[in-house]
Amino acid sequence: MATSVGWQTSASAIEIAMDRIKSERLIDNIDINFIYVFDDCSESKAAGLSSKLMMDANVSAIIGPTCNAAGLAVVNLAGYYNTPVLTWGLTISSNFIDTSRYPTTVTIVPVAKSIAAAIHEVMAQFEWTEFVYVFVEDEKCGYFRDDLEQITADSNHTSLSRTIQIYDQSYTNLVRQLEKLKTVSRIFTVCLPEAGDIKRRFMLAAYDLGMTTEEYVYLFAGPKSTAYQQTSSTGEVVGIWKDWSEEPDGRDEEAKLAFMRTMVIVATPVQGDKFAAFKKDVIERMKLPPYNCVEECKDKQYQEAAEYADQLHDTVYLYALILNITIEEQGIEQIANGSNIVTRGAGIEFEGMSGLVRMNGIGYRLPNMNLANLDSNATQRTIAFMDIDASSVNWTWAILDQRMIWDAYNGHVPQTRPECGYTGKSCPVNFFVDYLYIVIIVAIIIVLCSAAALIAAYLVVKARRDEELRLDDQWIVPHGMLQSIMKGRKESHHSSRSLQSNSTTTTGTTGISSRSVFFPETESQGFFIYMNEPVLARKYQLRVPILKADRAELRMLRSIEHDNVNRFIGLSIDGPVYMSFWRYCSRGSIKDVIAKSSINMDGFFIYCLMKDIAAGLQYIHHSPIRQHGSLTSECCYINDRWQVKIGAYGLSFMHGVEKRSEDCKKELYSEKGLLGFSAMLHTAPEVLREGLASGSQQGDIYSFAIVCSELVGHCSAWNLENRKEEADEIIFMVKRGGRIPFRPSLDEADEDINPAMLHLIRDCWDEDPKQRPNIDMVNKLMKNMNSGRSGSANLMDHVFSVLEKHASSLEDEVQERMKELVEEKKKSDILLYRMLPQ
Repeated sequence: MATSVGWQTSASAIEIAMDRIKSERLIDNIDINFIYVFDDCSESKAAGLSSKLMMDANVSAIIGPTCNAAGLAVVNLAGYYNTPVLTWGLTISSNFIDTSRYPTTVTIVPVAKSIAAAIHEVMAQFEWTEFVYVFVEDEKCGYFRDDLEQITADSNHTSLSRTIQIYDQSYTNLVRQLEKLKTVSRIFTVCLPEAGDIKRRFMLAAYDLGMTTEEYVYLFAGPKSTAYQQTSSTGEVVGIWKDWSEEPDGRDEEAKLAFMRTMVIVATPVQGDKFAAFKKDVIERMKLPPYNCVEECKDKQYQEAAEYADQLHDTVYLYALILNITIEEQGIEQIANGSNIVTRGAGIEFEGMSGLVRMNGIGYRLPNMNLANLDSNATQRTIAFMDIDASSVNWTWAILDQRMIWDAYNGHVPQTRPECGYTGKSCPVNFFVDYLYIVIIVAIIIVLCSAAALIAAYLVVKARRDEELRLDDQWIVPHGMLQSIMKGRKESHHSSRSLQSNSTTTTGTTGISSRSVFFPETESQGFFIYMNEPVLARKYQLRVPILKADRAELRMLRSIEHDNVNRFIGLSIDGPVYMSFWRYCSRGSIKDVIAKSSINMDGFFIYCLMKDIAAGLQYIHHSPIRQHGSLTSECCYINDRWQVKIGAYGLSFMHGVEKRSEDCKKELYSEKGLLGFSAMLHTAPEVLREGLASGSQQGDIYSFAIVCSELVGHCSAWNLENRKEEADEIIFMVKRGGRIPFRPSLDEADEDINPAMLHLIRDCWDEDPKQRPNIDMVNKLMKNMNSGRSGSANLMDHVFSVLEKHASSLEDEVQERMKELVEEKKKSDILLYRMLPQ
């Protein structure tokens, strides 16, 4: 609602109106004090707040609310207390002009009944007998639909053939909806939000479908239509077909051609630079007293004045005019008399920021509406003027020559139904009669060609299907071929004992090393032997159907191959539970290594692990997988060569059924399934807030930073065991965000950690996803951190170097201890010699 009637983008219109009131000396001896309350478009809240204003604050009038349901609740109460209410914004319900029910209401907004009457009049003037209404429900378009259905139901010359509500405003859905209407109508009445670029997307969708020919007309209508102009982010007034986003799509010319097939019912004339200056002034004055909206109004969404800020300006100015008349004619005692205030507004007329304002004697505005379109040069011009009183319309042509009105259509008025019908198949056809033999020959040829094409298509499809089945066999893991890991370990132990050897042994049947480490099996994880190799299994508690798209994903995952991405082996779907299998990494996960503290990780060791994670994540981001979505230290596995391999990627169709381990302290339900709070400690704040089931690449960068903080701090995520906050509290504070977002501490990092690495970690968990570096930049920066290092070039060389130094120091220590032992032996021999008799 911020773009329409938000306080941060409209409140200062009151001060601009007060400046005009003071300059015109309308109420010199009257001080107006404003009390601001916010109903959030809630009907109950609006009723409660207005009751307090009328009973406790004893206000003389209420300006607002700005939404229909909330407004009707307030005017209902105001009628009882006889308090005047002046509505503005989105309050377009026709109930507001029912003086028998709401006798103290003054509205400056053209109500839905007036807009519907204008639409009906346009249809009548151009003799269009049926049309389609397409709309997005945004607090106003639904009311148009209700009144439009009522007025067309009583009409003798036009009808509403279909009503379509658009829920999904994406380009793909707009194309889908318009394609359905292609065979229904050629005349469309459209009601879309003024903010954003949905009008442009709608017309581009129509253009791409070939629905902007001379047969089509799109009539845009609304109480606050901006016609063919918009104000860009720089304050410049540009055409509505212009894309002034940061990354323009380059389709402005196509959009302009599409808009040449439109007409617009505007409740106000074109405002141009004057209106643009007003909108700029609204934003600038919000920073000044009494609002002082500086920090809060810095957000991008508050950099353009609200859509209905001009109506707020005119409402305040109208109230001052009514006060002036009331005081002059009846005295100051009558300024709070609601029913009297309504009648005092009769005949008031002035030029406001929302256009010409004319009030009747029962408290509502008599809208002056214009019908406009674009000529063949894409220049806006007015076609007709409409003076509207409730449901009656006084029509005046601005252009009398119909050929000039439709010059962009080559002078032809579009028809309700094209000559050949909506499908183009209703034209008179004589071809078959005149050219019957040719038609038969062509038909035979077409049949033969079609048969050949069908056979070829069948063979191609069959070959493709056979290939898919062959590839499916590669990822299907039969449950009967799985062997318990404990059985494999017993066989390995028996083999070792039979050889009577203390050395490391490996059985020929299982390939399990006596040094292999298998972590405890949990509800979500297990270990098996498959094809004589140990594998890691992830368990899923629910069974879901595997669709064609899911099989394609599994085939793609089977082809993934990278040094830092753990190999996906397959999926078992014929066992008690679904299980996905991954190559076994003998040293466990990063989380396991940190928890055991079995090795001293210095700065270079940590750098190498981080570099491996970044390399694996880079491959995933550039692969068809696109993003990991749930990167944690638990899914970063380490093999026997201390090489990190990222696992648990892909399988998007299983995300909704995955159940986390039972060691989580607390649980909650989310769109992604039953997740432990502790399992969400790596999740980015925007993913927590928006509930993105599949995550994002920016979210992976955040998760990467949390894993790095574990390595740098030699602790679990957020050092949860040693802090006072619980996991759910941490998640709440991360999700809340703020100017100083809540993040893990890096103060305990070792001295040999490169400061640039700590700076990179902080960049990666930035609150704004757009400010985080992408994975390519992360890899480039990490490579530069080690560019000047001499000696060991990789982690294994570094480990061998550390072990050699350790062995050398042990040898020196053994020699030193041997010297001490010899000295002690000499002392004991001397003592024994002295104690024995001579």
